[in-house]
Amino acid sequence: MNCYAHTKEGRLPEAWQTLEDHLKQVAELARSFADEFGAGDWGYLAGLWHDVGKYSKEFQKYLLAANDDDSHIETKPGRVDHSTAGAKHAFRQAKNEGKLLAYTIAGHHAGLPDGKSNEGSCLTKRLEKANPSCDACPDWILDLPIIKGLPFPLDKKRFYFQISFFARMLYSCLVDADFLDTEAFMNPAKSGWR
Repeated sequence: MNCYAHTKEGRLPEAWQTLEDHLKQVAELARSFADEFGAGDWGYLAGLWHDVGKYSKEFQKYLLAANDDDSHIETKPGRVDHSTAGAKHAFRQAKNEGKLLAYTIAGHHAGLPDGKSNEGSCLTKRLEKANPSCDACPDWILDLPIIKGLPFPLDKKRFYFQISFFARMLYSCLVDADFLDTEAFMNPAKSGWR
């Protein structure tokens, strides 16, 4: 069964963007952006795992039923959460490095989440919630090892600033890569102007 990332309104699934193509393209774009500050491998994993939740049967059913140009946006009412699955996967791989990736992945549509709060959108609550199974996700995507260590030396006096700045830079790489690849599929003419 093919899994899809994006539809084109009124078009048959054969004209839709496959999820595997989208993940590969976003991963490569995010890597190229993050290479500029020595974090290319981090960018690659963020790009590869950001939409893993779209492999769920629930998301694919929703996409087939909705078939409109905005069906990939999870912040609209009735949408299926597809970013938490990738965030949870990253966090399970390594608590520290994975948490940095989890922030980036979880927020790629709605903005970087708070770490802890009483809101259901905070990272801690999202990592605890149950998600639909993503059994259709190819093993090669989930089996990639997470990066150990940061691409820069930590300074004890600037630790929190360094970590938060790095998370924001990585987030920016992912959001830009996701937007550019989605735009290239949805609106190739506009994308060609960039």
